[in-house]
Amino acid sequence: MNAWKRYLTAWSRHHRSGGFGIHSPFAYRFVREVWRQRLPYYAYGGIAQLIHTVSQATTRRQRRDLDLIGEPEARLLFRVTNFFNPSRILQLGAATGVESVAMLAVNSHSRLFLYESQLEHKPLAVRVLQSQLDRVECYDDVRVATDDYLAPDGQNLLALINAPVDVGVLYRLLDAHCVVVMRNLLRDSAMRALFDAGCDYMPMGQTFTNDKIALFLPNPKLQRENFLLWLN
Repeated sequence: MNAWKRYLTAWSRHHRSGGFGIHSPFAYRFVREVWRQRLPYYAYGGIAQLIHTVSQATTRRQRRDLDLIGEPEARLLFRVTNFFNPSRILQLGAATGVESVAMLAVNSHSRLFLYESQLEHKPLAVRVLQSQLDRVECYDDVRVATDDYLAPDGQNLLALINAPVDVGVLYRLLDAHCVVVMRNLLRDSAMRALFDAGCDYMPMGQTFTNDKIALFLPNPKLQRENFLLWLN
């Protein structure tokens, strides 16, 4: 969705984000209590401070090139992780590492399976993750990372996709009923195409997006619905 279309849908996205017109009980609860939850969480201060520290150490161009997450999206990642409370998290694309810290802040016993093909060329992410490295398994092969992550049965599954991957990886996660968060839909056409492919592939369940960040909830017990929302 381009900027003009986002402008035209702004009112309807904002209206829907208040829960208006949402008939699914689960979707209504999720939108009200997770997507647009306004109450402060204990981790918000630390997340804000980390983003500020990274911002102070980089230029505007560097922040864009390094894919520094904004505070609203970082808080949403924390809330989504808190809601589903997975013991294991899959992250595809390291970005600056801020996302990883936000998700790991939910549960001190959770572990992160991180795929980044060139982690050695991302010193900022390594520094940000330094205090969490004992909880992080690093991979340079996305399929091996996905295999290892999906190996155990009977777990809550949550994955974050920061950068484009093969569509087959996304399909595997959706088939495993993994909650998938995707970023950079607006700035990266490949991410938008990946999201659209996932929407076409998923037979049941719900998606939530503001066309910048999106969430797949491939729960077979939920009717197939897509929700276009607003995020502050």
